[in-house]
Amino acid sequence: MKTILPLTLGLGAALLSPFIHAEEELAPPDVDFYAEAQMLRVDLAPYGFDTTDGLDIRLGMWLNSVDIGGNSRLGLEAGFLRQSKDSIDSEFVRTPTLSEGQAGASNVRINEEDSLEINGFTVGLLWQTKRWVYLKGGAYIYDFELENRQQRTLLDNNGDPLVTFREAPSNDSQSGIAPYLGAGLAIPLLDNLSVTADYRQTQLESENFDTFGVGLRYSN
Repeated sequence: MKTILPLTLGLGAALLSPFIHAEEELAPPDVDFYAEAQMLRVDLAPYGFDTTDGLDIRLGMWLNSVDIGGNSRLGLEAGFLRQSKDSIDSEFVRTPTLSEGQAGASNVRINEEDSLEINGFTVGLLWQTKRWVYLKGGAYIYDFELENRQQRTLLDNNGDPLVTFREAPSNDSQSGIAPYLGAGLAIPLLDNLSVTADYRQTQLESENFDTFGVGLRYSN
């Protein structure tokens, strides 16, 4: 027993030694985490729509071990970006088709509603200088959904409605990855809390749209 116990302890120490040294060599990464939330104003004019609201929630980490000089910081971040659905209404009158004319229509009034919704996730880099200015860029993984609803009303010679048809809505939905670039300011309020304001441009569906955001960033 006196011999077995020292041999067992020695063998156990020999087996555990590589793992102990590995733990010593694999030091935890030197990072600080942050969370940011911004209210957005999104200009959808390139797609024929007005400005809409949105929300951007991001989580990121500062890579403290990456030294890029000038007391600046480099971060990795990912977020969820949601924009409110925007819609436009239109109305016009056209001449009837043959079947509509046979139904007694002299004109046909069309009421349309087109709506656009864009949502998705962002993954990118953030570079912040010691003067509160930051630049960012990355990829926007998006869902782009365009919907059209139409109401068709047959009109008689006096312009009075004869019958109204509600057409089935049509959808054009696409997904993809779009690049974005932005610049902004992070103004400290407290040690761990900053007010952020930035401008971002995203190239999506062969068009560029602008996003303006204001929010808060908390770092640990």
